[in-house]
Amino acid sequence: MASGVQVDFSALLAELEADRALSEKIREQAKELDKTYRSLASVLNRVHSTPANQVRTNIVDQTVPPFEQARHDLRLLVELVPDNQFWKWNDAWSMTLQRASYAVALTFYLGTGRLITKDQTARILALDAASPAATHGRLLFTTEEYLHSLVSMINDLSRLAVNSVTLGDFATPLRLSAFVKDLHAGFQLLNLKNDSLRKRFDSIKYDVKKIEEVVYDISLRGLVKPQESNEMSGLGLEADEAQTIAVLDLLAGTRAA
Repeated sequence: MASGVQVDFSALLAELEADRALSEKIREQAKELDKTYRSLASVLNRVHSTPANQVRTNIVDQTVPPFEQARHDLRLLVELVPDNQFWKWNDAWSMTLQRASYAVALTFYLGTGRLITKDQTARILALDAASPAATHGRLLFTTEEYLHSLVSMINDLSRLAVNSVTLGDFATPLRLSAFVKDLHAGFQLLNLKNDSLRKRFDSIKYDVKKIEEVVYDISLRGLVKPQESNEMSGLGLEADEAQTIAVLDLLAGTRAA
């Protein structure tokens, strides 16, 4: 017996096709942001071969144009996402946003010797609470993305500790050791589940150990004294409040380079 039910999926098909088309546009724009991140990474990678007294001019200041481009890329991405559909499309850009956030965190540390906050990171990327991206529920900077970026920064700082010694800079590893240990202690307070962030957090202990080994080696060789970490040389010197605000404004594009 023939069924009396009439099935018309044409409207659903149209929705699926529209979603596919939008997904492609969003992913293509996310690729543009990734290109900009690679430009940032190219600049930041030079820190491993740049003397500490040249880092501000040759690295931190040089990130200003690509950070401006990153904000532009994100604005175009936000325009594509329908209102209140952040969670539907977040996977398309989350990994790239984590990388961009890592670039922000590392640059801020190089310029100030301080840990950047989640809100400060969002401001530099023009994703703060007052931005159209957030107020319309299109693109939010999540806590998980922020924490992933800090793990990436720690990974890079352990490498920097080794390369600083190669440049004859024995003060930087001492500061990096204290900074990374404090960050590691902060992560230990979080109740992380068994996911990708938890696995990456577990790897931090190897970075802590790597930096400790560098500090132990240079101390054993008499190349550095404990008080040298407080002297005005090397990276990681903590900036005062005015200097910190100036660097934040610079990276956020609200102050001239």
